[in-house]
Amino acid sequence: MDADPNPSFAKAFRIAYLLGMSICVAWPLLLQLMLGTVIRPGEAPPGGVIQQLGYTFTGLTFAAAFFVTWRWTKVQRAFGRLEDARRPGTVIRETILYAALFELSSLYGIVYYALGGPGAERYARAFIALTTIMFFVFVPRFQAWRDAAQEERP
Repeated sequence: MDADPNPSFAKAFRIAYLLGMSICVAWPLLLQLMLGTVIRPGEAPPGGVIQQLGYTFTGLTFAAAFFVTWRWTKVQRAFGRLEDARRPGTVIRETILYAALFELSSLYGIVYYALGGPGAERYARAFIALTTIMFFVFVPRFQAWRDAAQEERP
């Protein structure tokens, strides 16, 4: 199928995907540039408190990826039954929700850097970079939305 039967659906996807990219690509890139210059490291507290916090942040980051995968599966199954007028709103809502959940990884990186000191910089940068990676891996592309719209699932 070459032509999109619902142009508002395609427009909604473009708007949502661009907003998601600004949240998950442009903002983390800016944070990477600010780390160490504008955003200063804190003093690392004694003991392994920061390391335990890092493990917690890692678990929360993976939990966000699992949640998005689970939710996309549910949305994908129901998307074919939605009337055309509700599809653009669903695409926008879901894409922005996924981007916001992935952006939490950047927040974890900033908090980790602020609490962990200079020794935590590489881990903080990894958390920030994960935001972009997860956006491109887990957020559905337009073709996935089109396929979901065309499939009637019981």
